[in-house]
Amino acid sequence: MRIKIVYGGGLTTSIFYLISLYHLFPIFAPLMRTIQAKELKIKFIEILNEVEGFSYEDGNPFMIKIGSKRFYVFLKNISPAYFKNSPDVTRVQLPFSDHFAKVFKANIPFVILGYDIDNDTIVSWNPKNIKDRLNTKRNVSLYSRNSLQEKIKSGEFKAGHLSNGEKIIIFNRETLPQFFERLPKLFGNGELNFNPQDEEIEVPEVEEEFTTDKLYEIKDKLLIAEIKPLLKKHKVLEAVTICTKYYGSRYKSMAFKDWYKIVNSLHQNLNA
Repeated sequence: MRIKIVYGGGLTTSIFYLISLYHLFPIFAPLMRTIQAKELKIKFIEILNEVEGFSYEDGNPFMIKIGSKRFYVFLKNISPAYFKNSPDVTRVQLPFSDHFAKVFKANIPFVILGYDIDNDTIVSWNPKNIKDRLNTKRNVSLYSRNSLQEKIKSGEFKAGHLSNGEKIIIFNRETLPQFFERLPKLFGNGELNFNPQDEEIEVPEVEEEFTTDKLYEIKDKLLIAEIKPLLKKHKVLEAVTICTKYYGSRYKSMAFKDWYKIVNSLHQNLNA
């Protein structure tokens, strides 16, 4: 950003604009470049064009086919989240858009891919959790961390967990074919089927802004220890009550059926 100096007249109002930006966007947030949407799609297509049976439609979001498998894909640049106490946090923002209507109607996975051009890496969020969040507000934020996006080799995957239990997968752009091939396993509850050199990194909880409006998995160790005896006795409803009281009003958009779903999932895993 330039500061214009007028000789004899002092600094222009540009300096005051710069000061105001400092308070809105801390200078210690990571500097990240972005590219035009058309260029971003080209970078995506040029990798998958090498895959047999690959085809794609126009637009964004858009449908792709790889053999007999179909996916809806939405591409977005990753940018800093500008959290004052957590400069490492990055995000993509999903705008409210009528273009998502076709995604709602299709019974196929909807894959969000955030692109970090500086590291040539891609972040993806669990397709099973995305549709419920589309068009619920003016902008829906999906989070990652800049430190997770660095130094990822072709063929490798990294996994991280956000503070609400949601899993993210990070990989090099060259690894796009393997990502679509292994998509169900990467976001599954069981073995991630990673190579020995791959990492799974817990993303520590930051400030309230970093959390989302929904909880997708219970990972709080104290809470799990409290409800585990109930779940062992198949008292799922009592465990749900404890969970809702434990989190209070933190996840306001969650209905009873949402709480029951995640508690019952934990119940089934414990009693498998």
